[in-house]
Amino acid sequence: MADFNAIAAVSRTLRRLIVDRMATAGVAVTLAPPDITVAGVNGPRINLYLYEVAEDAQLKNQNIPGREHPAAYGMPPLSLTLRYLLTSYARSDDQQDSDLIAQALLGDALLVLHDFGGRMDDLELVTNRVGAIGDPLLDAVLRAEFERAKVVLFHAPTDELTKLWSAMPQANFRRSLALEARIVQLESRRQRRQAQPVERRRLLVSVANAPTIAAAYRTPPPPPADTLRDMRIAIGEELTIEHEPITAERLYVRLGTLEPIRIPLPSNGRIRLLLPDSQYPVDLDHAALRPIPPDQRLQPGTLEVHLLGVTATEGVEGALDRGVPVTEDRALRSNTALLQVVPVIAATSPAFGNGGAMLRVTGQRLWAPHLPSQVLVGNAAIAVRPPQPGDAWAAPTPTQVEVPVSAIAASLLPSATPYAVGVQVNGARSRETGFTFRLDP
Repeated sequence: MADFNAIAAVSRTLRRLIVDRMATAGVAVTLAPPDITVAGVNGPRINLYLYEVAEDAQLKNQNIPGREHPAAYGMPPLSLTLRYLLTSYARSDDQQDSDLIAQALLGDALLVLHDFGGRMDDLELVTNRVGAIGDPLLDAVLRAEFERAKVVLFHAPTDELTKLWSAMPQANFRRSLALEARIVQLESRRQRRQAQPVERRRLLVSVANAPTIAAAYRTPPPPPADTLRDMRIAIGEELTIEHEPITAERLYVRLGTLEPIRIPLPSNGRIRLLLPDSQYPVDLDHAALRPIPPDQRLQPGTLEVHLLGVTATEGVEGALDRGVPVTEDRALRSNTALLQVVPVIAATSPAFGNGGAMLRVTGQRLWAPHLPSQVLVGNAAIAVRPPQPGDAWAAPTPTQVEVPVSAIAASLLPSATPYAVGVQVNGARSRETGFTFRLDP
C-alpha cells in the first residue's frame, strides 16, 4: 500500500500520461498554481493544479480486502479523492489564433484522459517523451495498490470555480475544467494489533439481574433539620443509596475511581456509608483500614456512584468437544447515580478589611493542583493560585488558601452589609452560608 507519497505519485502519473499520449508534440505539462509563471517553460503547455483533497467516506472504515486477517483490529488506510484544475495555454495570449491553439490543446489533453484515464495501471509508454518506450506509465508508488486511481471529468459548481478565480485574480482561467482522481489510499503508520484466535469456547448463563439504584443522596440530618434529598456531599459525610431488590451473592459500592467497597447485603433497600477521605473503610473483604493514594482520593466535582452485584454463573467450556461444566463469578454493574462532592469551609479571616486585606479560608478540599479553585466574595470570584515572586499570600493547600481582596476591590462597593464568602472547586461550590467579609473604604 502506498505511503504519504501517493498524492504526488498520482500527479506525476497524470503528467506522464498526458505528455506521452497527446497527439501534439512539444507541449509541456506543468504542476503549479495557475497564477505562477513556471521557469523555463515558454511554449504551449497544459497545467494541472491540485486544488482540493477530500476523504472518501465510503471507504473510511474499510481495510484493504485480503490484506488483513478478518479478526485484525481495524487500521484502515486514508482514502482520498483528488481534484485538479486543468488549464491550457498557448505560447502567447496576444496573437490572433492564441485562444484557438489553447482550445485545441485542451481537447487533445481531454481525449487522452477520456481514452486512458480509467486504465492507467496497465499502460506502457508509447513514446520516449518521458521515458523509455515500454516502461510502465503508472508511478512506482501506486503499482501495488488495491484501489487503482481513475480520472474522470468533474462538474465543479460555478460558485466553487468562482472562489478559485477570486483567490487568484491574476490567473488566466478562460480555458479550465475540473478533473477528479479517485481512489488514492495512504497506508496508516499506526501499529496494527491482531486478536488471538479463539481456541477455547465458553458459554456462561445466570438468572441474576444487575442492581438498580433508585436514588443516591447525602443522608439528611435528623428533624427538625431540612429533610430534602441533597445531591451535594462532603468528604466524611454519610451517603444513602436506595436500590431495588438485589439477587446478587455479594454487593459492592464503587465511588468514582476508588476500589469497590464490599457491604453486607441489605434487606431494607438502603445502603449507608461514609464518604472516605484518605483511607478505605473496613469492609467484608478487608479487616483493616487501607490507605487511599493521594492522587486517587475523591476531589470536588461530579461523583459517579455504582453498585456491583457479584453472582456465580454456570456454563460449559471446551474446544471442538462437548465441553465441561464450569462456574465463574461475574460482576453486574448498576445504573449510574450522580452526586457532587463539595469543599467545606471551617473558618474565614478577617471578617472585614479594605482592598489591601488578605482573605484566608480554612477547611477541607479547598484546593488541588490540577483543579480550578476560586474564593467567592458576593458575586465576585478570586482565583486561588500559588504565589509568584512578590506575591504576599501563602501557598495554597487542601486545607487553607489565601487570596488578595485587591483582586475584586474594584467590582465590590464598600458596604455596611457584609458579603457572603464561599469556595468553588472544579465547579462544586461549598454549602456553608455563615461566613462573610465586609469591605471597608
